[in-house]
Amino acid sequence: MFHFCIADSELDWQEESEQYKFIEECLASADRQKQPWFIFISHRVLGYSSNSWLAVHGSFEEPMGRGIYQKLWQKYKVDIAFFGHVHNYERSCPVYQEYLMPQFM
Repeated sequence: MFHFCIADSELDWQEESEQYKFIEECLASADRQKQPWFIFISHRVLGYSSNSWLAVHGSFEEPMGRGIYQKLWQKYKVDIAFFGHVHNYERSCPVYQEYLMPQFM
């Protein structure tokens, strides 16, 4: 029912990296008939965060990770992403390239 792809945010995750290739292979390998839910997981934030420190200072992961992995998330229709490291809870509506996507709500 679920297909999990987990990135190690402590390793290189740029587009030419082994990890990026691994993540793309992981996403491409799912059988959407048997695993209709795609879940992406990483320790550090590689997606959106409203954390005020990240908004002001940025970090190693943000916003570059979002720009890099967002193409894969969209291509393979990832349903949800979970991140740790930033010790707060937040959720958002569907977002793509920093714009709200109300047609997916």
